[in-house]
Amino acid sequence: MPSNSLVVMTTTIIITDTTHVGAGC
Repeated sequence: MPSNSLVVMTTTIIITDTTHVGAGC
């Protein structure tokens, strides 16, 4: 499902960004 895949990718990017911010990177 392209839509589901897009949501997963977006969520992963958001989580990664949040992790970097939390790590102080």
